[in-house]
Amino acid sequence: AIQVTTSDIEIAIENIELNPSALGILFPSMEGKASDFWMGSILFSAENVAECYEIIAASIRNHHTLRWLAWVDNRISSDKQAELLIESIIDNRSINTLTLNNCFNQSYNNGCKALASLISSGRHVNCLDFRENGLAGIDDVAAALATNPQLETLWISDNDLNDRDAELIAEALKRNTILQELTLDDNSITSTGFQKLRTAIYDPSSLNAVESCNHTCYVDHMDVEGNDYGMTPRQRRNRKLYQLLSRRHLDGSN
Repeated sequence: AIQVTTSDIEIAIENIELNPSALGILFPSMEGKASDFWMGSILFSAENVAECYEIIAASIRNHHTLRWLAWVDNRISSDKQAELLIESIIDNRSINTLTLNNCFNQSYNNGCKALASLISSGRHVNCLDFRENGLAGIDDVAAALATNPQLETLWISDNDLNDRDAELIAEALKRNTILQELTLDDNSITSTGFQKLRTAIYDPSSLNAVESCNHTCYVDHMDVEGNDYGMTPRQRRNRKLYQLLSRRHLDGSN
């Protein structure tokens, strides 16, 4: 059915074990035809896993009609296989929405390295969904965010992030003017970490501090002035300035 289809099809494969011979038929047949591709809870036998990843990576790299790729609950068993997958995604310039959920939460591969590579790759991504991947210690991820990459939406919920991670993200947000949405719920961030994030969004200590805040990004589940979904950066900035000046007027400190 895939071979006779022209283009723009959606494919979902899940809860199945795949071997190299099946992948060698399936993946090349999708190239140039599928726009959305979901793989969930896929098993590869230990003796075939390396070859399977090589086939998948080669196909992703050549699949130039692919717009959304979802890799969900497929445990990546080594850094080498992670690198194959991530490099093929980076090389494919047509993918603009990427879902990688519950793939890296293991001791023998590095989700932070994979996420940092994706963010710093220089390619435009509308949405990067990277939930449930055990991202403890995200120095490289935060450093990549601070370089103002071409990334509009980042979902990193349920990743064991802590207050130090929140502080690193807050510092990155102060230098990022492209990211439009960030989700951080279901992590281990306490009120201390969230206060660092709030200050990155709205710091009422002075007019200059407000001007230096991030006015571009909406941070989900965080109540702070100007952090409203759907507002433009100008609207967020103006609301924060209005709030600060109004408060100063009431206090008689203008």
